[in-house]
Amino acid sequence: VRSRRQRQMCIRDRFRKDLIKFWGSCSVTSCKNERLLTASHIKPWSDSDLKEAIDIYNGFLLSPSLNSAFDSGLITFNDLGEVIFSKQLSVSDANAIGIDKKMKLKNLHQNHKIYLRYHRENIFKKS
Repeated sequence: VRSRRQRQMCIRDRFRKDLIKFWGSCSVTSCKNERLLTASHIKPWSDSDLKEAIDIYNGFLLSPSLNSAFDSGLITFNDLGEVIFSKQLSVSDANAIGIDKKMKLKNLHQNHKIYLRYHRENIFKKS
């Protein structure tokens, strides 16, 4: 009998494997080294039901800097996949960690947009 924590770890492992298969590299930078990439939920795990938690359209593979900025709401993406900076993230700080305003998601699917809307409305730090 698996514990709740073990079940969650299996779900997260499956989610990561599915994202690696779907994206093949970082969703923005195209970095292919899987050890450098994080499976990032667009709508956070804690706010998602099981279906959303494992939905590949609720996730990106991101480099550590992009993942940290995205998870903390300092960046998000519009429906064209273009990066949007929060006013709380200076251009100089973003550039210092390798994030610039020309970055864009490389393979945005229509189904990502539902989750991105949630991220923009609930996670992104607008001011």
